Amino acid sequence: MSAFEQLLQSRDVSDMLDEIASAEPPAYLRRCFAEACSAPALSAARIPELALCAMVLDAILDDRDYEVLEPELIADWRMHHAAACRNLRALAIAALKRAGGVLETGEPQAAEELAELMRRLAPA
Repeated sequence: MSAFEQLLQSRDVSDMLDEIASAEPPAYLRRCFAEACSAPALSAARIPELALCAMVLDAILDDRDYEVLEPELIADWRMHHAAACRNLRALAIAALKRAGGVLETGEPQAAEELAELMRRLAPA
């Protein structure tokens, strides 16, 4: 069982990584988190995308490896996008907190995984 399995559900992580890669990764992450914070309602279907974006951000900023992420791609993003991603922590945490409100009652294991992602992204 991989980490954050409940959050990612059966989503095709490779396709989601391709979407991030086809855009400018920092801009994609910023947009994903900002939309989650500003949307009138956050659907449960958006939560896997938020989780993956948070994992990507954590991998870039904190050199954390996740088995579902492509190591070569993340290494490249660390090298080229770390500086542009540094100011996204607070926005990512705000988006994850909002997502946590959606998960709290219906999916306790996914809510716990989301809380762990927030802890990992919190500034030291």
